[in-house]
Parts: sequence; C-alpha cells; structure tokens
Amino acid sequence: MDSCEEMNPVLFKAAGAGNVDPFENYQTSLDRLLTPDENTILHVYLRNQWREPRSTDFVDKILERCPALLLQANKKGETPLHVAAKFGHSNVVKVLIDRAKAPHADPESGVTAAKRMLRMTNGEGETALHEAARNARGHVVEILTKEDPDFSYSANVHGETPLYIAASVGQRREHGKVIDEILRNCISVDYGGPHGKTALHAAITAGNNVIAKQILEKEKELTKRTDDNGWSPLHYAAYFSRWPDFSVVKALLECDASAAFISETEKKRTALHIAAIQGHVNVMILIISLCPACCELVDNRGWNALHYVVASQKYYTFKFCLWIPQLKRLKTEKDDKGNTPFHLIAALTHKEHRWDEVYPNSDEESGIYGLNKQDLSIANIYRGDFGETQVITPL
Repeated sequence: MDSCEEMNPVLFKAAGAGNVDPFENYQTSLDRLLTPDENTILHVYLRNQWREPRSTDFVDKILERCPALLLQANKKGETPLHVAAKFGHSNVVKVLIDRAKAPHADPESGVTAAKRMLRMTNGEGETALHEAARNARGHVVEILTKEDPDFSYSANVHGETPLYIAASVGQRREHGKVIDEILRNCISVDYGGPHGKTALHAAITAGNNVIAKQILEKEKELTKRTDDNGWSPLHYAAYFSRWPDFSVVKALLECDASAAFISETEKKRTALHIAAIQGHVNVMILIISLCPACCELVDNRGWNALHYVVASQKYYTFKFCLWIPQLKRLKTEKDDKGNTPFHLIAALTHKEHRWDEVYPNSDEESGIYGLNKQDLSIANIYRGDFGETQVITPL
C-alpha cells in the first residue's frame, strides 16, 4: 500500500486496548496506519481481546471513520473477519457482516457484498469459516454458515475443508457444535481432505467417535470413500479403534457391510487384515460377524487374516482367534510361497519360545499343513533341519 505509516507504540497500545480517542482526530487515513505485518487498527484490536468484547463500539467507530478497513488484509491475507472468527468474537463478526451490507441501498447488493467478504481467503486459502472451525468457535460457525448457506467452502492450500478441519482437531464439545452447524446449515457440504481423505477419515483418526457417527449419519456414501492409499474409513477404524469403544466399526459395517471387502491399493490389505496385525480381536469379531465372507480375502502375498495375526507377534491373540470358527479354518490356507500361518509360527519359535505354546504337539497334527514351495514342512522349520534354506520370517 502506498504512503503507509508505521503504527507507533502509543497507537498500537491504544488499538489493543480498544481506546478510540487517539484516532478521533488522526490526520492520516486510518487504512494507511500499519504494523510491520501490515496489521491494521482492527487487526491489532481483535488479536488483543482474549475474551469476546462486551461492546462493539471500538469496531463501529473505527469503521465509521474508515470503511476501507473492513476488507483490508494483512501480509498473511487475513481480513478483520478472519481474525474475529479465529478468536471467537461473534458479536464483532455480526457487526462486520452488517457493515458489508450497509453501504448498499439495494438489499440484494448488500447481501452479495457480505458474501464476498465471507468467501475471501487468506494466504493459506482459508476463509473465516476455516479459522472458526479450527479453533472450535461454534457460535461464529453458526453465524457464517447461516449467512452464506449456498457456498461450498472448498479446501485450503493443504487440501483441508472446514468440515475436515473440525473433524480432525480435538474432542471438545464445541467441536461437535461446529460439525453440527456446518452439516445443518450448508446446502452443499464439502467432506474432502488432503490425500483423498474425508472428514470421516479425520474424525476416526482423531478418536472422535461421536463426530464420526454424526458425519456418517449425514452422508452414508463416505463409507466407501478411500484415501490415496486405498484405505476406507473402516481401515482407519480397524487401525485406530481402542477398547472399549468399537461403536464406529459397528456403525460403518451396519451402514454398508461390503466396506469389509475394500482392499488397499498396493498391498491389498482389507480392514480385517489391519485389525489382525494390530491385534484388535474385538474389531475382528465385529467385522467377521457382519461380513463373514471377507475372511476369504488375501493380500498381494496371499496372506489371510490369520497370517497377519501371527505377524502381529501376539501369540495370545492368535490363541484366541483359533476359537473363532471363520478364522480357525484359515490355519491351513497357504500364501503365495506355500506358507500357512503355522509355517510362520514355526519360524517365530526360533526367536520367541512362547510361540511353542501354539505349535502342534504331534507330527501327525503338524502334517495337515503340508509343504511350502521350498518343500519344507512346519516340522522342518521348527527343528531347523533345512540346510542352507533361508529361515522364513513373518514380517
């Protein structure tokens, strides 16, 4: 901006304190009075209000003197609306929106001007709604979304939409209100996030089970949306779910049980495989109970879910899985190298003797697992009598 004047310490303190007196008779146009980051008087004021101001007199009087400050951005591209939204100053947000409408005699033109301000983005590609969502400013989100319900708030430069941001940060009650207001008020909601993820992926990752179910209830099609690696929300739930709350896994499967058939892009692992390698038995039971046929699926190496339980190296989990009929049937199934889960167990016993507890007690029983493509039985691997052949490792 031409002919800028640096804001001196006296004026900076006055702006921060909301003291309008030093600016009443100031000769220079107030939009030229800036800090090194090109923050205006309004930016400075709003950043220094740790609580929502009871009065909007300072904002009203400053804008009365210099209307151009309403849309003036700092070096980061932040307008006063961005700052007010970030810090949750809902009464100031209302004033700024009303001011955007005020100069226009035609009400329709005023609404258009206000929407233009709401849609302005900063250097990160974020609107005021992005700021409000990230900082859990529920009341501000309500105002913004009701004022411009037709706008589909798109992603910032990092690929994050306001809904994605709200779903991915924290578990405060106010985040629930942010999600609720966006879903309720916005006509066209953008659920997208970076790397192909959606707000549902984000909520599950953050452990926001209530929010995840809230999003799922609104948009059931998200159940099958995969990220850039081919991971569905069920993959995420299988990985992140912790005892005792497996409600998201159940909700996803009840919404669409066929999600259990989705395999990732490269390694071709399903959600059941992910739960298995994590040792999440309760998740495995849920998946199997609602989609038993998914047990037949293998990854790009031919590994089934029981191979993955062995790979988790949690022998007590493996012992439990043998009580589940659908999984027990997999114990003799071979991968692409001809190895059954018990071939892997035989290799593991060389490093961890606790696996001896699940190894077959008799040669007769061990014979049901056959030979792998190196013509090795599990007994050969267990005894280590296979010459120069490389020991099979489970990982």
